[in-house]
Amino acid sequence: MKIKKIEFEVRIFISFSIVILVCALSFSVFAEYPANAVVLGKLAGLTAETSLSLGFLIAAFITAVASVLRMWSGSVLTSRRMMAFMVQDDSLLVTGPYLIVRNPIYLADLMAFFGFALCLPFIGVFLPALLYLHYTQLIKYEEVSLEKQFKKQYLDYKKRIPRLIPNHRSLGSLIPVLKELNINRDGFRHNSVYLLLIPGFIVASFTHQILHAIIIGLPAIIDWAVIHTIIGTAKKTKSKNSLNPEPKRINPERKIFKDILYAQCWEDPQIDREAFNITSKDVVFSITSGGCNVLTFLLDNPRQVIALDLNPQQNFLLDLKISAFKALSYQELLEFIGVRESRNRFQLYRRLRALLQPESIRYWDTQEKKIKRGIIHCGRYEAYMRLLKRAIVKPLISRRVLMKFFEIEDPSERTALFHKKWENFRWWFLTRVMLSRRMNTLLFDKAFFTYLDEKFSFGDHFAQKAKQAITQLPMKENYFLSYILLGKFYSDECLPQYLRPTNYKIIRSRVDRIKIVTDSCEHYFSSLPDSCISKFNFTNIFEWMSDQAYENLLKETIRVAKDKAILTYRNLLVFREHPVTLDNNIQSLKKAAKSLHEQDLSFIYNNYVVEEIHK
Repeated sequence: MKIKKIEFEVRIFISFSIVILVCALSFSVFAEYPANAVVLGKLAGLTAETSLSLGFLIAAFITAVASVLRMWSGSVLTSRRMMAFMVQDDSLLVTGPYLIVRNPIYLADLMAFFGFALCLPFIGVFLPALLYLHYTQLIKYEEVSLEKQFKKQYLDYKKRIPRLIPNHRSLGSLIPVLKELNINRDGFRHNSVYLLLIPGFIVASFTHQILHAIIIGLPAIIDWAVIHTIIGTAKKTKSKNSLNPEPKRINPERKIFKDILYAQCWEDPQIDREAFNITSKDVVFSITSGGCNVLTFLLDNPRQVIALDLNPQQNFLLDLKISAFKALSYQELLEFIGVRESRNRFQLYRRLRALLQPESIRYWDTQEKKIKRGIIHCGRYEAYMRLLKRAIVKPLISRRVLMKFFEIEDPSERTALFHKKWENFRWWFLTRVMLSRRMNTLLFDKAFFTYLDEKFSFGDHFAQKAKQAITQLPMKENYFLSYILLGKFYSDECLPQYLRPTNYKIIRSRVDRIKIVTDSCEHYFSSLPDSCISKFNFTNIFEWMSDQAYENLLKETIRVAKDKAILTYRNLLVFREHPVTLDNNIQSLKKAAKSLHEQDLSFIYNNYVVEEIHK
């Protein structure tokens, strides 16, 4: 294994050494021998000149096919993973060309060198032969890591898809797979190694000199080798210096993920429940966030709810809420989590502590301050809401006038009061500062805003959303708005659904149906069997991803989804709806989504998406 590890890490140098050795022998020791194309042409009764011309054209065609396959495979794999000198086992790719063979990039290289060997003397056959042996060793080494990481899923994949050479079964799916062909900029830029050989071979078909093909093709090969070495040896911490780094993503090692980001969910679960129409047979997948929506989904009696979050602290929070339901009475629950005033929260924590998972215990034992505050108030986002309340709402409007907004039922009357008492210069100034892009990137991870237009105005967006909520949506029932403006829920009758008295016993009896997972969606889905989840609540995680990462996750979602499974997700700042390449498998339910979005009490989202999977 140590030898294989070294061979894998220096694979580019071994491959180049094989090519240089065979070429050197071809142009020196075996220079007087005819090209393989001439030998094969003679068997077919062709002249040497015709055979050479035809051989170079065939090599050009084979190289073109190999280039497309390599660029397509690279678009799926990404340059960061493909060019890494260490085995990358963070995800298992089972889409596009990876449904034809498990190693399409190696296959593309073998095809290209087979075409090249046609134009060399008989020693040239050692070029694809030696590379095949080399690639086989590399693949065996990679498979050890992949089997260890993905276990049965990878073993099943190995049974279905051949290692390097397509078979009749995998070629049978070629046409539907080709419909997904997509080459992005990253895949093209870092896999065009053979591209200039195509015009080189065409020129050589006239001159009958392979040296002309090499001279024309060499710049692209050198460019690829240099970039491969730079990217492959670059440290992750220096990704800014790489020529084309991976799109920015939420990094679980960032400081912001060392604590609770959301103590409450800021998406309205009621519209998801109506979109899902959950039954007792359903397995519901949801991003954990504050855990409120996960608990709310239990009201519809699903068979299981999978709560996943990349941030372990969010899952510790959900674990604590679940334990509170199990150990405390309804009144104690409201007191413990922070709906009602209390001086006994840490004593209540001691009562439910034994029900927590070991990791949760280790975390919460060090968080006495959060527990005493009330856990629905302990997130970074909730702290931001308190900051907005102190900096914008308090200086802007008196408590008496604020309560008047809650008392007025008529939207037109609230609109008039908003123009008179709220909409002034201070409101304009404060929203441009406190709700600015700079302030948001200071408080939250910059990766949240990677795919947002640089010209987008945070202040204008949130000021408009606030005006719509205050003037058009019901105020008392809107627990999102009352928490932002009042720092608490308006009354016990207007609590989030999972905290209402009529729902307490139902949720308490079903909390054991929740499965908590700390992982990324991509990695967790790769461990699941086909067709096992029927409802997906993705909140707004897609707008933190690149277009390619978003599409890849949707493809994996299609695999793990049952037929007619429902997906819901939100667009806050970046528009995301499934790409047209997935139209055959995903249908947008735009009419239903529009109707539900109009009822959304969580007013900040620009777009609500409901989609249905068709297997």
